[in-house]
Amino acid sequence: MKPIKTLVLLADDGSARLFENLGVGKGLTELEDFAASMVVGEEVEYADRPGRMNAAPGMGLHAFDTAEAEHDQAQEAFVKAVLAETDARFTEGGYDRFVMVAAPSTLGALRAELPAALKEALVLDVAKDYLKLKPAEVVNRLADQIVL
Repeated sequence: MKPIKTLVLLADDGSARLFENLGVGKGLTELEDFAASMVVGEEVEYADRPGRMNAAPGMGLHAFDTAEAEHDQAQEAFVKAVLAETDARFTEGGYDRFVMVAAPSTLGALRAELPAALKEALVLDVAKDYLKLKPAEVVNRLADQIVL
């Protein structure tokens, strides 16, 4: 019987790690380590001005905080770059399943940008920050939700 290959992504706001599992009891093997600095040289398009909103009907307009807007745009660029690489690895590697574990704020951004192939193969997504854990610790933490 052919083993089930699983691609596992761990992420937070500024970094991500990609692992593979080649069957039950095989643990995780690290494939790649991403950092937000990987998108620094990319063509990231920032809005020229922060957005505006009105607090209530008939009230004046208020600008959003520039630092927060830039953080959101940088996070979006990072998420897109990580998912593009993850999608390419998934397609090339012939994986059967995809698992995503990320800090809650990052998980929402990842879900919003998830490519179709990864969305279809997604068997588990967890809103936890396991990025700094060793591969064996990640396997232990996920043991009650999925067998790796």
